[in-house]
Amino acid sequence: MTPKQLLLILFAHRYVAVVVFVLVSIGGVALTLMTPKTYQATTDLLVDGRVDPIAGAVTGGTNYLATQIAIIQSERVAIGVVKRLRVAQTPALIEQWKAATQEKVPLENYYASLLRKGLSVEALRSSNVIRLTFEGTDPKFATAAVNTFAQAYLDLTVDLRVEPVRQYADWFDERLKSLRGNVESAQAKLSAYQNEKGIIGIDQRTDQETQRLDALTAQLVAVQGENLAIGSRERNSGGELSPDVLASNSVASIKGQLSQAEAKLSEMRVNLGPNHPMRVQLEGQVSELKEQLGQEMRRVSGGTSVARTTASMREAELRGMVAAQKSRVLALRQERDQISVLAQDVEAAKGMYDSVLKRTNQLNLEKQSDQANVSILSPAIEPDTPYKPNRPKYLAVTFLGALVAGLAAALGIEFLNPKVRVQEDILVDDVPFLGTIERRAPNYSWSQRVGLLWKFFTLRKKRKGVHVASRMAELS
Repeated sequence: MTPKQLLLILFAHRYVAVVVFVLVSIGGVALTLMTPKTYQATTDLLVDGRVDPIAGAVTGGTNYLATQIAIIQSERVAIGVVKRLRVAQTPALIEQWKAATQEKVPLENYYASLLRKGLSVEALRSSNVIRLTFEGTDPKFATAAVNTFAQAYLDLTVDLRVEPVRQYADWFDERLKSLRGNVESAQAKLSAYQNEKGIIGIDQRTDQETQRLDALTAQLVAVQGENLAIGSRERNSGGELSPDVLASNSVASIKGQLSQAEAKLSEMRVNLGPNHPMRVQLEGQVSELKEQLGQEMRRVSGGTSVARTTASMREAELRGMVAAQKSRVLALRQERDQISVLAQDVEAAKGMYDSVLKRTNQLNLEKQSDQANVSILSPAIEPDTPYKPNRPKYLAVTFLGALVAGLAAALGIEFLNPKVRVQEDILVDDVPFLGTIERRAPNYSWSQRVGLLWKFFTLRKKRKGVHVASRMAELS
């Protein structure tokens, strides 16, 4: 459709377009004027993302902010707002609630649902700031509602943090009593065992007994070595080459005397006969010396046997003492091990008690904290201008819509009852176009144009009458 066709269509149906434009404009203006004023109050909350100095937890982040927004929009916060606004103490609101719900829904839940509809919450981009916005017809109520929402959220944040801490603190207090009893029981077992065994300084006593055992073992080894040496001497004793015999001075003295006597006897045998008194006397002396040498050798060998017997007895005695000392050391080590086990039980009980005590102290400190990690940046201020309706905007949209409606109405009528307006409307394929009758060139003066316009409107009724008559003639 060309612009010329559009203009001709609009001119042909100008009255319909004007009427539609006027009606739509009147309706839009009336709707704009009748729309109640809506006021908007806004407050900003800052979520602290630093480490909690008491709990040590880190707050902040996208998920955390989303969780906080869900908490603000929850029914529990809205119920807290209803309580703070004292809705239950306002007779008019109570009557409205009774009429709306017939008391089937709790009053707090009913008004909490209404308040949640007027609240919108959003997290500002790239920040830890949450913006609360409340819309209402009363600017004072909207301001009070959004500020109350912020305060109720702060209180709920503290409650949500403190309530579980209090429950944990109570549980840890009970657990602490039980652990204290375990420590006392373990310590009592250790003390009773020490008293029963008479143990004082178990480590020092064990070390002393161990040193004594080492000393006895060393003595036993020495005695065993001495006994081996004595046994070797005893096996070689009884002969002239025996070490004891060779080491004996008396045997050596007798041997010297015997050697001298035998030397004299050899000389006498050469010079004297067998019955010579001096020879006989010297032979008797040699025999006596030999007898003394044998006796002395037997005596020396007998001392080795006595020494062997004494060494054996000493070895047996030391063996008994080593065995007894070993048993004593083993018993002390068992006692030390048992004391170590009992001491470990005491230390384990103390360690668990200390850890629970530390956690209990921290929880007791946390449950006394009434500070939230959220602060109000800017409390809401009562708005002086309504947020909706924006009358200039609404009116502009109304007139634009009315203009579009008028154009649509004109085009719709033309579509239902098309007319030939321009040459293109009657062009048909393979049908030659003969010609057109053009209007006179519009070289009219302003006075002529006014006269033609007046003539157009004054002769309109006459043209309508001729048109009606011709139609009736066709019908007849």
